[in-house]
Amino acid sequence: MFNDTTSTGVPSVTSTDSTSCPEPNSTGYVKGVKAVAYITVILLSLFGNVVVIHVVQKNQRMRTITNYLIINMALADLLTTVFNMLPTLYWIFSGLDPWAVGGWLGQTLCKLLNFAQSVSVTVSVLSLCAIAFDRFFAISRPLKRVITFRVAKCIITSSWLSSITIAGPQLYVLTTTGKQGLAQCVENWVPPFNQATAARDYTIALFVLLYALPLAIIAFLYTVIMFKLWRRRTPGQELTLNQENMEKTNRKVLKMLVTVVIVFALSWLPLYVRMFVMFAESDRFVCGLPYDMDLLTLFFGHANSAINPYIYVIFNENYRKGFKTVLSTVKRGTQSFSQCTCRRTRSSRLQEKDIMLTNTRSREAETLRTSEEEKTEK
Repeated sequence: MFNDTTSTGVPSVTSTDSTSCPEPNSTGYVKGVKAVAYITVILLSLFGNVVVIHVVQKNQRMRTITNYLIINMALADLLTTVFNMLPTLYWIFSGLDPWAVGGWLGQTLCKLLNFAQSVSVTVSVLSLCAIAFDRFFAISRPLKRVITFRVAKCIITSSWLSSITIAGPQLYVLTTTGKQGLAQCVENWVPPFNQATAARDYTIALFVLLYALPLAIIAFLYTVIMFKLWRRRTPGQELTLNQENMEKTNRKVLKMLVTVVIVFALSWLPLYVRMFVMFAESDRFVCGLPYDMDLLTLFFGHANSAINPYIYVIFNENYRKGFKTVLSTVKRGTQSFSQCTCRRTRSSRLQEKDIMLTNTRSREAETLRTSEEEKTEK
């Protein structure tokens, strides 16, 4: 059942016996609503994140450290879209998890899909932290670039390596049980850990290290930045035009980034709450929370990947221009294709008419020639 979650906030199943738990009983209408919601989020995420990467790469002025870190988040969001949203959509339609096939393929999917989402979320958190530090140093020490492009490349590389390391235990503990066609993805912490407490301890550690602590640090840094940008100037102090423009730009960027952080925190909070409820009330929720509630908490987390690109569009003029350019290009391409199709259709119709006319004339000529031959014979 893909709507359940492992200790890391990744889609999986619990270790309960599936035969003793009720199967999801969604009507066709409810299933359709779920499918439409996920298809919409998938399309928005694919389009938005690809365009973000394209816009930054094509626009020389947008090749800043902050935007490169935003690209890093976009890549992580695409990873979530492909390896987690699409399998969730498959579960909605079929009622089976991708790893239900069992065997080596089920085992691989069980480990890979859960591992991919953990890596994606971790990369996003580390990128948000890096962006916050970059903005902090840019405002507090404007005359000295602390995070250079070389440092940014090291940060991006480290974010992926660190994420792979942090999510690595899942490749060891996740395994499939049950017969082929109904296999489940479960956590097996033995050996070397205690099966009863390891999942809970791992979840708490991840919550602190990859959610609570990073968000606290980010909140502190952005609070300091806000104080520096919005504090009252010394009486009689005047800023040059360039300084005023720079402050306005910094404020706009800060508003955008704060919005991204808030949306990220709110998107993934329900999933963490869901997991802690499961640990605190494990005896009560032996088969997990209600299916729709499980899927909803997962949907909020996945939707974050689709929301981010459009936050950039709302707050940043360069991203708006980039999106408009891409959309106009797509529109022109669609119109050209339609016109080309129409021309081909008209051309095909004219050719068919010419062929029919030629065939008619040939038959008439053949008939006339036959009648003349008959007259000659007579």
